Amino acid sequence: MSERDENGFRFERKYHVTDLPLAEIVSLVRQNPALFRDAYPPRTINNIYLDTPSRRSLYENLDGLADRIKVRIRWYGPMLGEVKRPVLEFKIKRGMVGTKDAFELKPFGVEMSMSARPIFHSLATSNLPEGVRRALDGFEPVLLNRYQRKYFISADHLYRITLDSQLEYYRFDQHQNAFRCQFRDRDSTVVELKYSGEFDRIDDRVASYFPFRVTRMSKFVTGILAVEDT
Repeated sequence: MSERDENGFRFERKYHVTDLPLAEIVSLVRQNPALFRDAYPPRTINNIYLDTPSRRSLYENLDGLADRIKVRIRWYGPMLGEVKRPVLEFKIKRGMVGTKDAFELKPFGVEMSMSARPIFHSLATSNLPEGVRRALDGFEPVLLNRYQRKYFISADHLYRITLDSQLEYYRFDQHQNAFRCQFRDRDSTVVELKYSGEFDRIDDRVASYFPFRVTRMSKFVTGILAVEDT
C-alpha cells in the first residue's frame, strides 16, 4: 500500500559538511535554540537506486529540473544477506518542496556476485499498483549506497534534522556484482533540515544558528558520478 509522507510535502534544506567532525555537528544540533532532541535511535540505511540505461534521473537532477522523481529501494541494517522488509520509494520533488510514496516489496537477498535478477523478481511479484509498474518501465538497479543516520526533532515538533555519515557507494551491475567499484566518503556529513510544506519561511532561530551553507548535494548523483568513473 502507498504511504504518503506523514507531513505531506515538506521543505528540505541540505548542508554538505566536510570541515567539522560528526561529534561537533551533533553538538551544534543539540545547542540549537529550537531544542532538538533524539527522535529515533541511529541506524544504517541501505538504498538501491534505479534509473534508465540513459540515466534519465541522473540528468534531470544535474539539469536542475524543478519537477523530478528518484526511485530507490530502501532497507535498514546490514547490507548483505536477506532483506526482509524492503520498501520501494518514489522521492518526488516539486520546486522547493518534496515528498515520497512508499510501497512494500517482497523480500530478496543481497549477496556478493549477485545480478539484478532478485531485484526484478521482487518488483514483479510484489503487490504494486499498475500505475507504479508502468512508472518503473525501463528502470534498472544502478547504484547501491549506505550510510549511518542520526535523527533529531525540535521541541515544538515542527523541525526535523538528520545527519548522514560514513557514506559508501557501490556500482550495481546488471549481470554480476562484486561491489568492488566503490567510493567511500569518510569526511562528509550530510545535514538535512526538514519542515512542513504548509509554511515556507523557516524560523530564523533554527537555520541561522548553523554555520553551514545550503547545497544541492545528492547522494544519488554523487554516487553515480563516483563509481562510474572507477
